[in-house]
Amino acid sequence: MSDQSNRAAAEAPEAGARRRRSRFGSFELKLGLLIGIAGLFGSRLGQLWVAFDVFSQFTLQFAVLTVAFLVGNFLPRGRLTAAFVLTVGGIAAIGAWPHAMERVPAAISQLKEGETAIKLASFNLWYGNPDIAAIAAEVRRLDADVVTLIEVGPDKRAMVEGLKDLYPHQTECFADAYCHLAILSKFPIGETVAKSSWEGPPLMLVRLGGKARDLAVMGVHTIRFPHSRAQFRQVRALARFIETMPGRMVVMGDFNATPFSRVTKTVETETGLVRLTSLPTWPAWIELPQVAIDHIFASPDMRVIEDERVGRPTGSDHYPIVMTLALPAP
Repeated sequence: MSDQSNRAAAEAPEAGARRRRSRFGSFELKLGLLIGIAGLFGSRLGQLWVAFDVFSQFTLQFAVLTVAFLVGNFLPRGRLTAAFVLTVGGIAAIGAWPHAMERVPAAISQLKEGETAIKLASFNLWYGNPDIAAIAAEVRRLDADVVTLIEVGPDKRAMVEGLKDLYPHQTECFADAYCHLAILSKFPIGETVAKSSWEGPPLMLVRLGGKARDLAVMGVHTIRFPHSRAQFRQVRALARFIETMPGRMVVMGDFNATPFSRVTKTVETETGLVRLTSLPTWPAWIELPQVAIDHIFASPDMRVIEDERVGRPTGSDHYPIVMTLALPAP
């Protein structure tokens, strides 16, 4: 047998092993890529069929999956491992995003003459949160001018009262069925409206006096998946109600919908309000929140002075969200 034949015989097992390594994970790589693309496609279908809107909640995760497995398909070796590592790293990066923002200066603009700065905070406390003292401490630490509290269960109502030294002006809707909202303010509160048993979501509306110059502030808590159709009906009713309110307005709360959702887009397009938030706020338990479902909307002539930040969850499944806006000069 010639030397050439010997070399070919020796190389044959190695070539076969290379082919087997190349084929290993091919099905999984294609499946992962297909799931990512299908998820992104499904998230856009929510604009046509409300039932598909749930996919929009995970648009970022589907994008990470798509990119990770697309890259994996083009690597010469270690393809499935690389795709997995990229997926985990991308999802971790989404969760690290709100924490990274704490290292960036919050101030992005200066007040102009005649403007009034209003610091806003929205915090879903979670009914099952037992750490009431930590909640109160976090509300004080945030030191917003106006705070919307959501899921204020009976065990937390004394805590709200205990904040009156910082927030002497308070209103709530605890006596109404399914309405567990409170609005705390450093500004005087004039008109108040509470709605719970109606076609829209539970809400609290106040008009602020003093330097807030009749600004309307609304706290909202919509229903969540799997009740997508009911949620969409709620936000349509909410939009119609907002349209009846004169003057400048801030709407904030737990919308159970991300910036990619038809729900948040409906609020914007049907009211003219501008969504100012995009940071993930839920779930807080793993400290790497994945979906941005807590939002602040405001009239388009209100400028952002300090960009959005998340606070500390203090036992809740949500991170509080806080930002400062400029109320235009009269």
